[in-house]
Amino acid sequence: MQRTLAAGVLRSATQCSAYNVLPCKGHTFDRHVALDLFRRQYHPTAACERGVPKKKSRKQQIITNNKRDNVLEKYGFESPPDDSLTDRYKKARIRDGPQRTVRMTFDDMKWPQDADLDEKFAAKTLKSRLGRFQMSQDVRRRCGNFGIGDGEFVEWASKFAQSVMDGNNERLVPKDLVPLLIRSRLEGLDNLILSQFFAFLERDAPHVVKDMKYLREITDLRFPHEWTLGARTMKRRIIMHVGPTNSGKTYHALERLKNCKSGVYCSPLRLLAHEVYMRMMAAGVSCGLLTGEDRRYPDYSLQDVKPVGYTSTGTPITQVTSCTIEMLPVKLFDVAVIDEIQMISDKQRGWAWTSALLSLRARELHLCGEPSAVPLVKRICEMMDEEVEVREYSRLGELEVSSRSLEGSWKNIRAGDCVVVFSRAEIYGIKNTIEKKTGMRCAVIYGSLPPESRVKQAALFNDPNSDYDVLVASDAVGMGINLSINRVVFTTLEKFDGESVRPISVSQTRQIGGRAGRFNSGVSVGTVTTMQPSDIRALQSSMGTMPPSLDAAGIKPTTSMIEMFSHQFPDVSFSQLWSMFRDIASVDDQYFMCSFDDQESVAREIEKLPLTVSERYQLIYAPVNARDPIVKQCLQTYAAAIAYKRECNIMDVVSLPLGIPTNRETIQIFEQWHRGITLYTWLSYHFPSTFTAVDESFAIKEECENTIQMGLLSLRKPNRENTGGNTDEYVKQDENKSIRKALGIY
Repeated sequence: MQRTLAAGVLRSATQCSAYNVLPCKGHTFDRHVALDLFRRQYHPTAACERGVPKKKSRKQQIITNNKRDNVLEKYGFESPPDDSLTDRYKKARIRDGPQRTVRMTFDDMKWPQDADLDEKFAAKTLKSRLGRFQMSQDVRRRCGNFGIGDGEFVEWASKFAQSVMDGNNERLVPKDLVPLLIRSRLEGLDNLILSQFFAFLERDAPHVVKDMKYLREITDLRFPHEWTLGARTMKRRIIMHVGPTNSGKTYHALERLKNCKSGVYCSPLRLLAHEVYMRMMAAGVSCGLLTGEDRRYPDYSLQDVKPVGYTSTGTPITQVTSCTIEMLPVKLFDVAVIDEIQMISDKQRGWAWTSALLSLRARELHLCGEPSAVPLVKRICEMMDEEVEVREYSRLGELEVSSRSLEGSWKNIRAGDCVVVFSRAEIYGIKNTIEKKTGMRCAVIYGSLPPESRVKQAALFNDPNSDYDVLVASDAVGMGINLSINRVVFTTLEKFDGESVRPISVSQTRQIGGRAGRFNSGVSVGTVTTMQPSDIRALQSSMGTMPPSLDAAGIKPTTSMIEMFSHQFPDVSFSQLWSMFRDIASVDDQYFMCSFDDQESVAREIEKLPLTVSERYQLIYAPVNARDPIVKQCLQTYAAAIAYKRECNIMDVVSLPLGIPTNRETIQIFEQWHRGITLYTWLSYHFPSTFTAVDESFAIKEECENTIQMGLLSLRKPNRENTGGNTDEYVKQDENKSIRKALGIY
């Protein structure tokens, strides 16, 4: 019996160690014992293993639930909100970071790597999620939005599940679900199950939902290539440049762009758009910059930069426009370049790449990205009777995957290393540790850092004459900045994805690892390794595996679709309306509807304001993170100005703290203010009569960026024992409490 229990504990410990999560204070290996006991004693599938009947009386179930809750509470977990078939929630203390709530299911505990996810796993997962579908209170609530009562749901959900298990639903076939599970995991499968349930009701029980057929018609998203006629009225030459990181694929496309009469470069990041803008201007090409927050005309004062012509009114004509992909101009071009085409399958932003591919009017269209995107792009282009020419590239520099890790020692970090961390909370702690252990200074790059600050930090790292020899970065280092990296060191191969901690994808591993040894950086051979020995085998496997082919492209509904749908439910809130549209919409298997989670969060924040549907639609796609307290405050102020038709001055909203930040919390305050300022500049282009202080917003934005950079240069680890006596600290101990409260950190 002891040997059996030990084996179970070891197996559970192995599963849980993959999530980079530490137990609560006072518990180490006992946490894994708790998980194993929970799995053995209280999970329904474990009952059969023990030979215990699943059926229990109500009294017995209450006793079992109480025991279960006691075990969870003792070891730092929250009690599950529903029975054991629903999702579990646990509170976990992430290394070197604030405490957060992490959603975790039993499926998460055994989730395989992308390359190992097969039809058998998909079949097992489908069966599990169908069972959860029938018992989920959230699903019943979402069905209740369309007038489906509990009794009707129980009856028809059971029939639907049986129909799926009998193989009568062509969209819910285990073999075809593998790419879906790789792309969007359980969220995508759950949404597909609900959508197919409504399709089942439309066919077999139209009486259950009033006007079901009509609702399905106005939410029909199966043919996005028919939404616009511009690109379909012309014959485009489509060329795909595919290859690994550092293969020169984008370089060749940009060389073609330099020699055209009129062209556009579509970037995934503002940073990249700005980089191409500067590169074109340096090459004597008249180039404009167009992003959500910034618009610049060519600088004709520079030598060799001349317009390609003039309009009838004497306005200079720009040769090339460098833009973020969401800001793609609606006009005819000779040559267009879409970078990082594999992001067409991105869960949040994929719709922008799909829209550009379907509607961009260019005689010659160049697509740059990974080989995994080729089959999907070809299928989409075939729908429009277009052919795709594929040009493959090989890596220009040699890349070596090390057979040894750094053995967990920070002393093994050397100059030219990029240490990759998947938690912003860990970045500063690791930076301090490396500086203390090695004496080398570290630059930092992460997603929430303003793009301008990232460029400055990258310049410090790239400059051989600076004191910054090491780069500590998040996955934001995967694209957007040219870096002279000798070696990439992964601290872990797992990442928190908003719901749970999961292994990073093969594509992401290869893209980040490929940044080592960039061509023309002075490094002959790039190296990739891990900090911990336990990760080295997984790294070797991922770097040696080609990413799976993309299965579908992201789309989003148009404003007119949302407005038409809103007329059917005039008393429903906009955030709920958005969710209802997603639930009932029909999508072809070549496409998927992008995640609405962020949009729903924004919609809830502005729900009570008297805004039109069109205004709400624009606001929910603004560059805003509603989880940031300061950004949320700015959003509500800006939205109120739009709703009540009054001017909004940036100086009345933004109030930057005085002084230079010298710790992570105060830098985070400036980062949030920067996002609030950026939101103002974005809105000034969409609501120019409301947001008129554009020059002031650019001035205070630059001031905020400079302050953040000065803070990063002077950053030091606070001496917690002597904070009271350190008079040059940016904030005192009592002020730190209010800052933490403002940021939601306790």
